[in-house]
Amino acid sequence: MLEGVRRSIGFLAAMYHFRSSRDKMISFTAAVSSAHQALLILPLSHHEFLPTIMVVDLLKKRFQEENITVVTGDHGIEVVRMLPRSQFIHILVHEINVFYLPCADVIQRVKKKKYDIAIDLNLDFVLPSAYICRESSARVRIGFVRKHADAFYNFQIQHDPTLGRKFIYDRLAKCLQKF
Repeated sequence: MLEGVRRSIGFLAAMYHFRSSRDKMISFTAAVSSAHQALLILPLSHHEFLPTIMVVDLLKKRFQEENITVVTGDHGIEVVRMLPRSQFIHILVHEINVFYLPCADVIQRVKKKKYDIAIDLNLDFVLPSAYICRESSARVRIGFVRKHADAFYNFQIQHDPTLGRKFIYDRLAKCLQKF
């Protein structure tokens, strides 16, 4: 119960923080096809990385590795091998506060670059990842449809939770390939 209260307080704090920022109307097609800098937020749990490989491969083909920043938990060794020239922001457990928000140091590391596109690959609502995605100020912030997602993403992908994770990520990659 206490965890739910802390998560709710964190969500309300995030909503308060972003209260005055509004998204502009953009052309999704032009925004994705003209993007040069990408922020990829991987699932924070280790077992969810393997299904995301298709999306990582797509970004590797679309962007120069130096133009991809990857946010990951403390387990991101596999993606480091796939994107050796990319920048990595590893989030450690102690860098998430009691209200499930990333600390100021993490936000400063994210804001060192300006991003055109940010993709959060967490299928469930993970407040630290959603907060980082929104705080990145990317023109296009992509996430999956779920409760509270409207506050953090300006493009949301509908997914069927009964399908396997690999299928969902493959479908996301195919959708992004069209742009």
